[in-house]
Amino acid sequence: MFTLMYPIKIIFGRSTLEQLGPEVKRWGEKALLVTGKSAIGKSGILDKIAAVIELARIKFSLFDRVEHDPSLKTVDEGVKFLREEKCDIVVGLGGGSTLDVAKAIASLARQPGTVWEYHGGKEIKKEGLPFIALPTTAGTGAEITNNSVLTDRNKVIKKSIRSPFMIAKVALIDPELTLSLPAQITAYTGMDAFTQALESYVSKTSNPVSDSLALRAIEIIYHSLPEAVQNGGNVEVRERMALGSLLSGMAFSNSGLGAVHGLAHPIGARFNVPHGLACAVLLPYIIGFNLRAKRDKFKQIAEKMGTRKVEDIPSSIKKLLEKVNLPLDFKSYRITEADFPDIIAESRSNSMSKNPRELSDEDLRGILKLII
Repeated sequence: MFTLMYPIKIIFGRSTLEQLGPEVKRWGEKALLVTGKSAIGKSGILDKIAAVIELARIKFSLFDRVEHDPSLKTVDEGVKFLREEKCDIVVGLGGGSTLDVAKAIASLARQPGTVWEYHGGKEIKKEGLPFIALPTTAGTGAEITNNSVLTDRNKVIKKSIRSPFMIAKVALIDPELTLSLPAQITAYTGMDAFTQALESYVSKTSNPVSDSLALRAIEIIYHSLPEAVQNGGNVEVRERMALGSLLSGMAFSNSGLGAVHGLAHPIGARFNVPHGLACAVLLPYIIGFNLRAKRDKFKQIAEKMGTRKVEDIPSSIKKLLEKVNLPLDFKSYRITEADFPDIIAESRSNSMSKNPRELSDEDLRGILKLII
């Protein structure tokens, strides 16, 4: 038995941004437009979005304060701003950080209590405001998921607020919004999507639907990411990556992830490692550990990657990292063995519990030693 949860409407394709106005109008009268601090404005995308919304005769207020690895404080400020501006719908425009903040603002706008309480485990018991997601990366899958990954700066804890009420009403995926994405961010977010697809496919809680989506996503992303990094202005390869990211998000959001994401969150929170980079570095080592579990599935992964045998998957992933100019370790982040106990303790998350092969603390220490 399994359950599938997705946005009410998923719109995919080039120039689908033009459909934003009618979708916003369907759900609200005044929008809160949530974006990052600078990149969206510099790229010109924000001006396009504003024009589309204004053309539909919809009022909006701009909240452009989202940072990398967003904090609870940012969400709290966003909720207060939304209430002051009397907005009744939230539109998130950006990468995973921005979409997670927008999602949290929309979900908590009608809830009692503070974001800190919900991050600490308080249940969201009723629907918030409508949320529309426009990803500008390919991608984190945040336009599909029912959770918001946020960091408590005081406690140095990065984890999710999760609820079915957090799912977007509309996910609008326009590959043209990713054309201006820098090569490094393309590599980070592409490896995040690739990791999500791989972990979804071998997760303890995968299902036939998530398996089909994940396997196709693995194939698309593995063979498209190098070209997207090297030739970001090619709309056809951007479209393939956007599709791969969408399929990956639809897979892992209904199957769970694994040990890569279990470790990536504390490493990201403690050492400011970009999430996609953390996933990329960890992936070949965790996959190498997992090969003994679900052997048949890893054979199918090897086929989709064009790898001759299962044992070559980790080395093929390392070659992919080299092609997209990403490091194979965390040496520049000065992680030491003294940090291992905290990383390991904080890795024991929902994602870690779904890894196909159980990892002891000693197993995790052994993997971390290889990449510091």
